[in-house]
Amino acid sequence: MSRLRALRAEGIVLAVLALLPWVAPALHVPADVLTRSLIWGLFGLGFDILFGFTGMLSFGQAAFYGTGGFVSAWLLTSGTLSSVPLALLIGMAAATAYGLIVGYVSLRRVGIYFAMITLAFGEMSFFLENSPLAAWTGGENGLPGVPTPSLGLFGHVYAVKAGWPLYAFIATIFFAGYVVARRIVASPYGVVLRAIKSNPRRAPAVGHDAQRYKLSAFVLAAAYAGLAGGLLGVFQGYMPPDAFFLSTSGQLVLSTVIGGRATLIGPLIGAFTWIDLRSVLQQVPHLGAAWKLIFGAVFVVIVTLFRRGIFTISWNPGDVHAVGVELPSD
Repeated sequence: MSRLRALRAEGIVLAVLALLPWVAPALHVPADVLTRSLIWGLFGLGFDILFGFTGMLSFGQAAFYGTGGFVSAWLLTSGTLSSVPLALLIGMAAATAYGLIVGYVSLRRVGIYFAMITLAFGEMSFFLENSPLAAWTGGENGLPGVPTPSLGLFGHVYAVKAGWPLYAFIATIFFAGYVVARRIVASPYGVVLRAIKSNPRRAPAVGHDAQRYKLSAFVLAAAYAGLAGGLLGVFQGYMPPDAFFLSTSGQLVLSTVIGGRATLIGPLIGAFTWIDLRSVLQQVPHLGAAWKLIFGAVFVVIVTLFRRGIFTISWNPGDVHAVGVELPSD
């Protein structure tokens, strides 16, 4: 039954992703907004495993987002590689390796001290990109000219153009990442991660190597971030230096909390909420800079009304919560 329930949930997500190109235009939602939301949703999948399921709050995820993005972008713009998928995988591997180093150091502390160490690594990464590595990253100018992918099919090569074709390409990657993340959190490994979050002292007492599990969750989050960063460059045709900004890590935390942590799909919903709302507010005449004030007020209301996020799913078998509503446990 649990297997059938998992397939049903994945089928719903797949159906929604497939229908959006037909539904979104009627709702005046552009393809770029949905595509950008999917990139943030992929970014959030790994972070939700780390924060939502394992209980570790990191303010340095932009370090891996930027690392994966700039490694992929440099490989493609320098002429080293012409294959976009291969460049994305190498960028993801670079972010994973960096995550292993940062995680090994950061996990020597817990709580707020862990969060502050990750923040420090994020700031150091931005400095490295902007100054010592500027010859490879473009510094404050970033890396322009990142190509879109080309896919071979039946002996023909098709370029994935901007708009809905690129949406389909990124939606496919997001869905694959979502399925993998669901398998991870539903496995015995995922059960241990939730046990560590619920009682970090008891989990080691019953024989689990909590530090190893925490490090693996941190590395997983870095891998997802690196892949999402690479897709950002492909989507924009340009890899921006703000991928390393502290605000990028902050927006990731915000979208996860707003959408619903420990849900996997919550970060995507949270990201779409703030991206679409920002786009709408910026188009309101005579609003000017005041859009940020309204933007902040709306999120205060959302957090107040939905304490566990807009979308909430319990991972207990058969226990599914309605959107934004907390149901009592049996």
